[in-house]
Amino acid sequence: MKSLQLHKYTVRVRLRQIQNVNQAHEDLRALDKQSPDPESDSLAEKYIVLNLSTESAYEEILKQDFLSLGMERYRHGGVNVTGFQLVNYSSQFVKNFMTVWRTLDPKVWPGAHEHSIHVEAALAVDSITVIQKTISKMVERSSSIFQHTFRRGDIYNYNKTKGVPCTANPPIPWMHGQSLMAGMTELKFDGVTGNVGFDRFGFRKDYTFDVFNVGLDEGPTKIGGWSSNYGFTADRAEEQNDVKVVSNTSKVYIVTSIQAEPFLMVKQTKKGGKPYLDNDRYEGYCVDMTYEVAKFIGFDYRIELVHDNMFGKKMENGSWNGMIGELLDNKADLAVAPLTITMEREKEVHFSKPFMNVGISIMIKKPEKKKPGVFSFMQPFTLELWLAIVISYFVVGAVVFLVCRISHEEWQRPMRFGQQRFNIFTLPNSLWFTMGSLMLQGSDDTCPRSTSGRIVGGAWWSVVLICISSYTANLAAFLTIEKLLTPIESADDLVKQSEIAYGTLDSGSTEEFFMKSNVPTYKAMANYMLTAHPSVFVSTIEEGISRVQNSKGKYAFLLESVYNEYANSRKPCDTMRVGPNLNSNSYGIATTKTSILRDEVTYAVLSLTEDGTLLKLKKKWWVDKGECGFDTGHRLIYMMPADTVVTLIEGNHVNHIEGENGTIPPPVRKENHTNSHHYSPPKIVSYDRNVQSDKVSLVSCGLLRKSPHWSVVSFLESLLVCQLCPSQNVFSSVICVLLRKCPPQSVCLTLLSKCPRSVCVILFRKSTPQPVCETLL
Repeated sequence: MKSLQLHKYTVRVRLRQIQNVNQAHEDLRALDKQSPDPESDSLAEKYIVLNLSTESAYEEILKQDFLSLGMERYRHGGVNVTGFQLVNYSSQFVKNFMTVWRTLDPKVWPGAHEHSIHVEAALAVDSITVIQKTISKMVERSSSIFQHTFRRGDIYNYNKTKGVPCTANPPIPWMHGQSLMAGMTELKFDGVTGNVGFDRFGFRKDYTFDVFNVGLDEGPTKIGGWSSNYGFTADRAEEQNDVKVVSNTSKVYIVTSIQAEPFLMVKQTKKGGKPYLDNDRYEGYCVDMTYEVAKFIGFDYRIELVHDNMFGKKMENGSWNGMIGELLDNKADLAVAPLTITMEREKEVHFSKPFMNVGISIMIKKPEKKKPGVFSFMQPFTLELWLAIVISYFVVGAVVFLVCRISHEEWQRPMRFGQQRFNIFTLPNSLWFTMGSLMLQGSDDTCPRSTSGRIVGGAWWSVVLICISSYTANLAAFLTIEKLLTPIESADDLVKQSEIAYGTLDSGSTEEFFMKSNVPTYKAMANYMLTAHPSVFVSTIEEGISRVQNSKGKYAFLLESVYNEYANSRKPCDTMRVGPNLNSNSYGIATTKTSILRDEVTYAVLSLTEDGTLLKLKKKWWVDKGECGFDTGHRLIYMMPADTVVTLIEGNHVNHIEGENGTIPPPVRKENHTNSHHYSPPKIVSYDRNVQSDKVSLVSCGLLRKSPHWSVVSFLESLLVCQLCPSQNVFSSVICVLLRKCPPQSVCLTLLSKCPRSVCVILFRKSTPQPVCETLL
């Protein structure tokens, strides 16, 4: 040992030659157990320098049995020791093995009866297991494979050489060596040392180590793991209790996101235009929200797309992929994306308050609309109901015919003497009465007079009223609402059928929801998706939507509702959402647990929610950017102004024609009378005498309060004729109009003998001066 005095420090160097690795273990233990020099401080630092080759250093330093080295004594000395552990004693397989291992006889099995097993023994157990499993599979494939190899207790090679000599030159391989090697590369099982498997070169693959550390006042603690595929993965569970916030206002923060419409999309460069740079390369809801959050907090940022295009899922080795993995690996500071808040993710990162509430929904291809046919008017009622109405029509018509034939009140007296009584309710008239009632047109000339006939008619009217009301309501619904017949309406419908396949993203919270759900329906859906062939999982949302569009209604995509709503509003507008949401989730902004922005981001999201900024952003990207619009209703609204214009043009044209023909009278001049006792008759408007100027025209003018068209006058002349009056004149015609029936003969005679003012009283409902009556008549 040599001592060197350097200023106020004393350095002592001990040199010892080590012959081999095993001796190094003993010497290192001895150095660790040595008491400190009495002359030196008890807290003196020790540096052990090993002059070893690379192979020896690897075997010594990277000893794979850290827990068996007895590091507990260093926990109070401030020594920081890190090592590897191959055997995972928390594994269920190892627990079962150790239970059997402790029951074995230590004389036969050295190391038994202990609570741990040496790495060499564990590797030996897995090696024997590999050979045993390989030979068993070879025998299963061919039961006679070793028939000529093992004979009378000896082993033969190629049926010639007894045994397998290893000293032959050139060496002679075993006849089953290649088959045994091929069988070993196909094996994959859980052993004492973890996952056991080999690549095509015979090297072990997919193995893992636990990494332990011994620190101040801490015993051996697992701090992470190391795997052959992913390297070292730190266990960040302890970081939750020790959050160190580091502030750096001048830092440009990295915001990781994922390309998903309409949250984030890459802008397309226009022809001949300059390419977009930095954050201008992207657009979408998350891009706008990131800008608002950064403006609220006050920091600079740069948006980067996640490298593996994944949201974040925990792998078998404990590491994370996607945006969560980039946050944990300090490759990004924030994750602003449609990232669902889950318990497993919350354990690793910090989420802000939700900026959007969503749920898992079902997307299917929109069924084709059924075109109306010739008999579409029959859709409001079923075929059975139509048949019942037709049968009821004939039955009621026959009943009315029989009742009216039996009742004496329906037999009327003849108009002339010498004729027999007659009944207007013949079978055709009875059916016509029933038809008029069914069509709500009535039948004035054939109405039952008898009590029994009216009871039957009233009952038929009640049935008709209900039928017509129901038909009108249903027909209006059929005409205004285009009913789409969807094959499924909920998740239960998906489980019960087998024609329509359904799937979701192969990585993310949607898949995790189905895989961990305890609801029978969702568990059945998860089992179907795992066993379906071909695979029903997709790698991106765009791929899932495209699969729905191209599968002709044979594939349903399970995705979050916001994607469903956005895709349904985009061309070609051939997808739709069915059923309610299957669950309720929320999106949040993720940060690391040690980030200074974790609380500030939450405050920003709450502020943007309260002032309506987030609601405006959602309206901008979901509603205003929609391409499908409304399916029905708008065409009628567009036609209403055109109908109004056509009506005005037609009315103006008709008035112009009538003005040229002289059928429109000039305005009547009103005269002021100073003396109410002296009445001067008004001037009568003169009409076109070539068209009509008789008394019927004047009466029509009084009834209509305007000049009648010549066609109206002709119509009145043809209708207002009563056969009961002794003379065909204007008086009987007026009475027919007012009473809606021909007046009795006495009335006509009275009108002829009295002053014509009687007609004026009937027309104007008040007494009229004699000159006016005479002028009119």
